[in-house]
Amino acid sequence: MWAFVDAVLTPLHSESLPPTWLATTAWKDAFTAWLQGYHALSTEPLGTLQFEAAFNHACEAAGWHVEAAESATQRFFDTTISDGRGVEKKLSLKASSAKDMRDDKVHISKLTEGAWIQDARRQAERRDRIIQLFQEYQQTTSAIFMLRGFRGRGNFQVFYELVEIPTSIFSQMADLSTAQAQLGTISIPPGSTARSRSFAITIDRSDAKVTLAGIRLDQCVVHGRWGLR
Repeated sequence: MWAFVDAVLTPLHSESLPPTWLATTAWKDAFTAWLQGYHALSTEPLGTLQFEAAFNHACEAAGWHVEAAESATQRFFDTTISDGRGVEKKLSLKASSAKDMRDDKVHISKLTEGAWIQDARRQAERRDRIIQLFQEYQQTTSAIFMLRGFRGRGNFQVFYELVEIPTSIFSQMADLSTAQAQLGTISIPPGSTARSRSFAITIDRSDAKVTLAGIRLDQCVVHGRWGLR
């Protein structure tokens, strides 16, 4: 009992970052408290379901109205937050503690499903469906939030970084050519190299999974960093 209380009261390291539209003092306090409660019982990084609960709790504490998606199979977004004054954001929430995460680039192993890929036999159809998918994603979802949990970083058992990836980056796909759409790894902007690209996409025909790779951190917003010692 006392060990649990001590763990809850033990402060997490919270990096001082400029405030953002989300990370107000109220939001950060609530999210940090949720992390403390969780890690009083576990040293494992938060998974996606735990992150969704923590994120929604912090948004409510900060005064946002929160409406979680009605189903786990809701396409593209997981929660909707609104401020009652006309500002509404539909957000995709993801978490990862993969061992190969890079400091400067973000990887999303499953952005969404693309079941249509198994039926897209014509090359032009594949191109059109890829562009359509990302246009629909951008129109539906304001941003993707990724909680990255790095294990054993420095003096921390777990070091978290909360990153917002704006779906506006998908606008760069509009010029995708039919030939480029057939590649196993598609660099965006179309025609860019591995060094110059903003990110890359892969669509696995075997499991119809859409992956985003190498999203440059300088295209994202970092809302917070926390460390568990």
